[in-house]
Amino acid sequence: MEEQERRRHRRCNEDTGIVYSFFNQTEQHAAVARNYSRFGMYFESDRPLPPGTAIAIRTLDCNTTGDRDGSSFERGPAAYYCKDTHLPSEACQELKTFVVAEVKRCENCKDLNRERYGIGVHYISPAV
Repeated sequence: MEEQERRRHRRCNEDTGIVYSFFNQTEQHAAVARNYSRFGMYFESDRPLPPGTAIAIRTLDCNTTGDRDGSSFERGPAAYYCKDTHLPSEACQELKTFVVAEVKRCENCKDLNRERYGIGVHYISPAV
């Protein structure tokens, strides 16, 4: 039996490089957005973020087409995080280039090779 989608809004499932920072700090952390919609995003990071945390998220542009699977967070954002300019669907055109969001959930991805956390955020209005 096919699992029914429970989300209220369509999501784009294209991997996209991002950096995020705590809302009141300048230090940035690289991550991979695994999917996003007009109202939120799911990304994977090498550090946990507590629910309720406000973060600023910026998407990355680069010309590199190398390893985009996020296999090495240590290599730095320019090495493998690229925003796709050939977006395959209307849902993928909802990508925000800069947004403030609230962490709604954070789960350990249970990756035996490295620490990795799945983080779901909801954009703080107005995000248009």
